[in-house]
Amino acid sequence: VSAVSIPVMGRIAAGVPIDAIQHQTHSISVPPDMIMDGEHYALEVKGDSMIEAGIFDGDTVIIRNANTASPGEIIVALVDEEEATLKRFRRKGASIALEAANPAYETRIFGPDRVKVQGKLVGLIRRY
Repeated sequence: VSAVSIPVMGRIAAGVPIDAIQHQTHSISVPPDMIMDGEHYALEVKGDSMIEAGIFDGDTVIIRNANTASPGEIIVALVDEEEATLKRFRRKGASIALEAANPAYETRIFGPDRVKVQGKLVGLIRRY
């Protein structure tokens, strides 16, 4: 297989959270070795909060559907059922910390009932 088509589901905030993930806008082709088991989708990155993780405004991130994450993984987090953001997942006691990869942004801490993991970062596509 030369390429796999996955849906692009709109934009994700790497910065100020934007509204929850929209509906599919179009599809993109990705190399099959970027896709592991499970369902995948792509999101266009808006913002600069993850630049030290090599994720820039305008990049397209490849996300594997998941509802759990391990500390240190970069995830799509849905906060309060209304805002989606791309951040590094951490635990702080019983709470969840969503950590930016840019010192200009504060780590945000939430009760575990306020954050839902929507997926994990598995790849990135950048156009020059």
